Formats: sequence, structure tokens, C-alpha cells
Amino acid sequence: MNKIKRRILKKITTEKQGFIIQGLEENSLLSKKLELTNRKISTIIFSFIIFLIIFNVEGFIAEYNSPNFYFGKYFFNHIYYVLISLFFLIYFLIARINYYTIKIDNHLIDIKIYRTVIGLLKPKSLVNVSHEMLTHFFFYNRSFSFNKSLMLKIKTNDEEIVKLNFNLSFLSKKDEQKIKRFLEKIIKQNKLKEDLK
Repeated sequence: MNKIKRRILKKITTEKQGFIIQGLEENSLLSKKLELTNRKISTIIFSFIIFLIIFNVEGFIAEYNSPNFYFGKYFFNHIYYVLISLFFLIYFLIARINYYTIKIDNHLIDIKIYRTVIGLLKPKSLVNVSHEMLTHFFFYNRSFSFNKSLMLKIKTNDEEIVKLNFNLSFLSKKDEQKIKRFLEKIIKQNKLKEDLK
């Protein structure tokens, strides 16, 4: 009988220690800051787009100043350059390549999305909410695009649930996992607070 009691007591103690360690790990994670951006790749893409525009404009001006210029001849002689340039320009516009900044600290979730081609100065979409407002999230892929979408479910002051979608261009698996870990811990803590009410 005493052996059984000792085994039960040992099991309870082990489980208790496990909960304490897990709680410490979660608090340690949320005490850190997460800061992510795709600035480098966005700068490369933006520079590439500018290069394509300048390359085609300079070529056109050089041909235009020649005495034998006419548009049809220019287009025919440079058809591959023109078509490739147009393809990339149209694709980057349609695919909505974005420049993003993500910051998560122990109080706030801050996400800002800018268009790479246009609108670098003003965010296309943004969110700045406290941890308590986050109820759910998930990632999903965008077809024929370099974007991965992050959907957040946010509880407003009126207790309404609002869905917010963010297109994150060239998001790596490593960064995706970092975001998931932080957001999962936030939601877990929110549920614990709700249960204690």
C-alpha cells in the first residue's frame, strides 16, 4: 500500500515539475521580442524593377534619337527584352509583392505591410493590438505567388471577432515557425486567463 502511495506521489510531483518548467519556458519566450522583416529581398526586387524600367527607357531614347527610328522597328528588334520586362513588371504588380515588418513583444502585436512597387511610404495594411485581443490565427499559401498569408482573428472591445489577412512575401519556413511559436503561446496564455476568471 505504501509503495502505491509513493508511486502516486512521485507521479504528481513529476507532473507538477513539468508544468512549472513549461510555464517558465512560455514566460521566457514571451519576455523576448520577435522582429522580422523581408527588407533585403524587397530591396533587391525593387532595384530589379527600377533597372528594367531604366534599361528599356534608355534603349528607347537611344533608338528614338536615331534618324531611321520608328516604333514598329524598335519593338521588333527588342521584342524579347520588351516582353520579358513587361512580364516581370505585370507579374510583380499582380502578385502583390510586399515589404513587411513584424514586431511582437510581451504586450503588443505590430504588423505593417507595404507594397514593394508602389506605396513604400504608407502601409497598405497594418495592425497594432494587445495580446489579449488575439483569439486565433493560421497560415495559408497563395497560388502562383511568392506570398504566404497570415490570418488573425481579433476580438474587438465590442466582443466581435474580426478577421485580418496579411500577405507576407518570401516568408521563410524558419520565420513562419517563429511567428507560430509566439502566437501559439499568446493564445495559450489568453485561454489560461479566461479559465481563471
